Amino acid sequence: MTDSTSAEYARALAAELRAERARIKKTIAQVVEDTGLSKSAVLHYLNGKRDIPLQALAKLCVALDLTPVELAKRAEAQLN
Repeated sequence: MTDSTSAEYARALAAELRAERARIKKTIAQVVEDTGLSKSAVLHYLNGKRDIPLQALAKLCVALDLTPVELAKRAEAQLN
């Protein structure tokens, strides 16, 4: 994966996390509470302003009731 492709994939992951949060109508405060991550970290991750570490990605997936595999499939679909 090139740096460009990697950045596009990271943006697609963030977009899918945002979409799922909106779909299930979960507030940022609820995501923060469910993940134990700071509000600023959650906002940075969901807005694609910071790369999401694997541990944080796993916490976000659990909070949004989304498997990492499903998230990856959705992100890949966005890129194709």
